[in-house]
Amino acid sequence: MIKIKQIIKRIKNSTTIKSGIWYTITDFLLKGMAFITIPIFTRLLSVKEYGIVSVYTTFVAIFMVITGLDIHTSIGTGINDFKEKKKEFLSSTLFLSLLSFTIIFLLINIFKEYFSKLINIHPNILILAVISGYLSFIFQFYISVKVFEKDYKKKSLLSLTNALLNVVLSIWLLLIIENNKYLGRIYGDIISKIMLSSVLFLIIIIKGKKLIWLKAWKYSLLIGVPLILHNLSGIILSQFDRLAIQKIIGSEKVGLYSYAYTLGMIPLIILGATNLAWVPWFYDRMYGDKKNEINIKSRYYNELYVIILSLIFILTPELGILMAPQKYNTSLMIIPIIIASYYMQFLYTIYVNFAFFYKKTGAISFGTLLAGAINIVLNILLIPKFGYEIAAITTLISYFFLLFFHALNVRYNLKDKTISARYMFGWAFLIIVLGISQYLIAKYFGMFSFIERFSRILIFGVLGITIGIKLYKQLKHHLNK
Repeated sequence: MIKIKQIIKRIKNSTTIKSGIWYTITDFLLKGMAFITIPIFTRLLSVKEYGIVSVYTTFVAIFMVITGLDIHTSIGTGINDFKEKKKEFLSSTLFLSLLSFTIIFLLINIFKEYFSKLINIHPNILILAVISGYLSFIFQFYISVKVFEKDYKKKSLLSLTNALLNVVLSIWLLLIIENNKYLGRIYGDIISKIMLSSVLFLIIIIKGKKLIWLKAWKYSLLIGVPLILHNLSGIILSQFDRLAIQKIIGSEKVGLYSYAYTLGMIPLIILGATNLAWVPWFYDRMYGDKKNEINIKSRYYNELYVIILSLIFILTPELGILMAPQKYNTSLMIIPIIIASYYMQFLYTIYVNFAFFYKKTGAISFGTLLAGAINIVLNILLIPKFGYEIAAITTLISYFFLLFFHALNVRYNLKDKTISARYMFGWAFLIIVLGISQYLIAKYFGMFSFIERFSRILIFGVLGITIGIKLYKQLKHHLNK
């Protein structure tokens, strides 16, 4: 009871822990909403239409990066470096993004026919993706402000409101649109963003009142622009496979592949929630030169993540049976590969936060660009020969190289040895081996066969329990100090 009281007291006194709990609960509610609506969208949309929506979402992510110039990444350091004029910094930086969006929108509109043929998307969907991308940037800009202000409650409530509006409008439009029903999903997305992002834009502009500030523009551009290639490469890593599958095989296979990825993204949900809490804590410890504490806590962080990951490995395929019609089930065998890929992302974020702290964002882009290039080449070469399933493996390979490149950057370019490479890569290889092994078992013995289910429960059950016991002993020892 004494130990429990100590833990509760520590939680109450720690903004990092409280924000982490809020972000985790919020993200589970958000993704829970996404999971709840999977059976709805997979039944209201055909597999092909589900694939079209997935491709649209990919382009929204691309234009979010391009139209906003990624300058929201300067907020973390900017609100400290411009502490006395924080509001002016934010309003002028956001106005700069509006100028960028206007120029890019006009260019895309002029050449929309050319671009639509080049990337195999309808011109009108392309234009909607540009608008939705910028609206997404505005929302992310405001959310980033709330994260670094540690206003976790407002951030969480805004995220939930945005998701709820999106889902309600999309379902309503899908029910009333008779032809090209995928437009209901797209219109629901863009209308909900207009309603919310326009208000958030005005709040920042009215509070700051300053639109043109060259010093702030230069500051934000120097941090944000080098990251454009990094984040575009990240999108290529996570979503180029869908574009390649659509181009080479067709929208129906994109739908199957996207469904598996939607189910397998639970580790990404957890990463998004925990990283929002980890980054402000990490920055505070780096500013305080407490690197030994970062090293110790990063191991706790990783092992807790692995315990949760083990449970996800076991349960996600079973969830897949319930969430969509049977015609989607053929894609479920690639879920172990998808989960392993997201674990590579988790490890990579631990390293990349060092580069953000040191403001060496050019190297971040270079490493991610190399990993993205590997993804493009492997997908183009292998998808025609082995089908859409191979795209999951090429993505896993690419994410491993992403981790590798950024680990090299931190250790040899930034000369920071806080994190043990042997520890991190030991875990990376273990999860890769286990994920591929489970995929091969499912492929050769059949998904949901006795052998597949037994191996899944045994392998990941033992892993989770073993690490849980180890972590409990470590935390008990830490509390007794």
